[in-house]
Amino acid sequence: MQPVTADSRGWGKIKKAAAYAGVSERTLRPWLKCGLRHSRLPSGTVLVSFAAIDDFLAHLEVIQNQVDDIVDEVVEEIQRNT
Repeated sequence: MQPVTADSRGWGKIKKAAAYAGVSERTLRPWLKCGLRHSRLPSGTVLVSFAAIDDFLAHLEVIQNQVDDIVDEVVEEIQRNT
């Protein structure tokens, strides 16, 4: 199987979609329940749009400054309570 690149367009079954996202099938399957858009054919085959994967991951993107701010708030709260 050829590697799935960011230039890929279209749809893929779970295995190809997971490869596109750089995760295992076991990781990708729960994403479907968490809102990753997908289609289920009458045969039961699940297809995931590569664009839907990009959108799903973009919503999970963390900006470093946000993480630093959250950590600072938690540390301050702990210091106030000790």
